[in-house]
Amino acid sequence: MNLEFDREKIKNYVFETLTSSHPILKALKNGKLIIFVGAGMSVHLGMPSWREFALKYLEFIYKNKQMTLMDFKTKESLKTEDTKKLLSICQYIAKKNLLEKELAEEYKSWFMTNKSDVLKGRLYEKLYRLNAIYLTTNYDNALDLIAEDYNEPIVSDNTNDSKTHDNGLKKVYYDISEFNKDILKPQNVIHVHGSIRDISTMVISYGDYIERYGRNGKIDNRLSEIYSQFMSEIFNEKDYVVLFIGYGLEEIEILQFLFEGTTKKDHRPHPNSRYLILPCYSDDYLKVSYLSDYYKHNFSVNIIPCDISEKGYDILEDVIDHLLELSKGSYEEKNEVAELREGLKAIEEMFL
Repeated sequence: MNLEFDREKIKNYVFETLTSSHPILKALKNGKLIIFVGAGMSVHLGMPSWREFALKYLEFIYKNKQMTLMDFKTKESLKTEDTKKLLSICQYIAKKNLLEKELAEEYKSWFMTNKSDVLKGRLYEKLYRLNAIYLTTNYDNALDLIAEDYNEPIVSDNTNDSKTHDNGLKKVYYDISEFNKDILKPQNVIHVHGSIRDISTMVISYGDYIERYGRNGKIDNRLSEIYSQFMSEIFNEKDYVVLFIGYGLEEIEILQFLFEGTTKKDHRPHPNSRYLILPCYSDDYLKVSYLSDYYKHNFSVNIIPCDISEKGYDILEDVIDHLLELSKGSYEEKNEVAELREGLKAIEEMFL
């Protein structure tokens, strides 16, 4: 295969690629951009990444006096297991030995935050100002806190006027029974793998993933069917553009389940409808090129590498600022077009 990326190409690729004419910006302008938010966004608030979650869980089990099934040697050997397998083991042990209330308290210490900390970091506030449709595989409540207290206008080409969300309207969803295409609206937040607000909804173990996505593609319960249909609206309909942000190389296994569980075998999505901003080092250009080729050909996902060599995950704030600046241009352009249309209409009426 021909390598798509080299070191120099990766360094400024995300900023050079995301222009006002990019499908992501066009979808944002039309109210059809769905942003999937990953754990890389929440690490700024001190929350664990996907891998850190597994290691925290393991340490919690090892130190908990109610769970004496693990010695130091076992704990250290389990650290070599892949993330999802380790989480599955930890969850199995915890559920056998702890009450749900006790487990919920521990989860909350990892994934519950407060609004002042979220606003202080500004990253989520900036992301939310894009007025996209927000889906997340995160369990934390960071994006919820912004959404539930936000009352800025939604600008879209689908309407002549800007609309403002009423604070009384529901914006955050994590109960699968409420999932349907009607909640795919700008400024709504949808937790596709559950929320810290109800730990019974959290998708953590292999068993949870199988129950959520079905076994070998076979849907065997009502909620899985609702979920499958909802995700099909997102990934198999031509109207939406999907952007993944905050997913590093370690979260790829989460996305693997998501892509395999929601892509129809007889359906080939539009080549410009799925994008993944991938934080990486420019020196990893070989790995990034291979991943790009694999996800493009198997799941129609376009990888947009984002070099974290200098700023780490903080570079995501620069990316969001870049999108915000471009979106302002889109909205100004929309208003100019609207004014031109009104002027032409007025001229037409003069001659009627």
